[in-house]
Amino acid sequence: MTTYQKVNRDREIRSRQNERFINVAGKRFHYTWLRDNCLNSKYRDPESWEKLDDISDRPSCPEPLSVEERDGELIIDWNETPSHRSIFPISWLLKHNCDPSPAPLNEPVVLWDKAWLEANPVEKYDTRSSTPESWMSQLFKLGFVILSNIAPEDLDEFVTSFGPVRNTEYGGIMTQTVAKDLAASTHGLPPHTDLTFWYGHRVAEFIYCVKHEAAGGQTLIADSFRVTKDFQEQQPDYFKILSETPVQFWRVQHEHQYFFRPVRPILELGDRGEVAAVRFSYKNCTPILPFDKIEGFYEAYRAFSSYLNNPDYQYRFRFESGDCLLVQNFRVLHGRTAFDPASGPREMKVAYIEWDYFQARYFYQREFNGKFIHQS
Repeated sequence: MTTYQKVNRDREIRSRQNERFINVAGKRFHYTWLRDNCLNSKYRDPESWEKLDDISDRPSCPEPLSVEERDGELIIDWNETPSHRSIFPISWLLKHNCDPSPAPLNEPVVLWDKAWLEANPVEKYDTRSSTPESWMSQLFKLGFVILSNIAPEDLDEFVTSFGPVRNTEYGGIMTQTVAKDLAASTHGLPPHTDLTFWYGHRVAEFIYCVKHEAAGGQTLIADSFRVTKDFQEQQPDYFKILSETPVQFWRVQHEHQYFFRPVRPILELGDRGEVAAVRFSYKNCTPILPFDKIEGFYEAYRAFSSYLNNPDYQYRFRFESGDCLLVQNFRVLHGRTAFDPASGPREMKVAYIEWDYFQARYFYQREFNGKFIHQS
């Protein structure tokens, strides 16, 4: 910055001191926001970085005594007793500016189908030579990632490195072999999300292959956000039904005397009306609706199911021993073709971790990148 530019910048800053905000590099920052987000370590817990100072106890509009930009930092001395100084790196302010609105928190979502993945082949990440930082972006963009070369004895440590495993009635990391449960049978499974019978189904799901020597059993996944985009455009009335009709999802577990039955719509919308989560599993969906709504619901349900089962939306692959499919359970649906247990063993393990932990890991990497920014 030249001397002329600095003088003009200082003049602009002084002219803003009597207003309720300041302009920094073309972006506006309210004084209230700046005071509330002070980086001074005296006012934040050193471990959690939680604020120790409540802005509600202060005047409605904090007043600066002086404002200066120097050496890439914004320095504000506040009109307070005792005196208080806030120092903000300009780079930090621009990263967190809300003018005109906050930047998106997550990676931009990329909607995909079979044709998109054929044109943009996804990488299988070898865990021996890659780090979570290298594949986390794909998990957020596409809703899934395929990892390889995880030894069975290392699976527990690998999964728990991202957060505590959610326990179900089957325990933590569950083994799936041929059994009575439908998911562990030899039947083919159409695309579905897990845990539809829990209110909290927004989890990251690990599907790990211990061994797969059986004929058949090809894994398939589908991007429900891509499917619902087309479904909404082509079948708006059916979309409206599935997004506005709460239905029950049943699961009975006699051993522990559980009867799960949350009530939620199949298509869950976000604050802006966008599809934020899909809850779809034919084996658990139990619509109990007013008589005059039954036929319309089932028409919409069958139509949506036909979209999900369309191979044009599906990506199919065969697991190899040591592979792990990691999916956003509330976005990417998974299933498989039937397999013949007489032709060889097929053993899988499944684990769930709250999606909050993956978001927190992603935000930490993006926010701090190994550096904790604060003012001492």
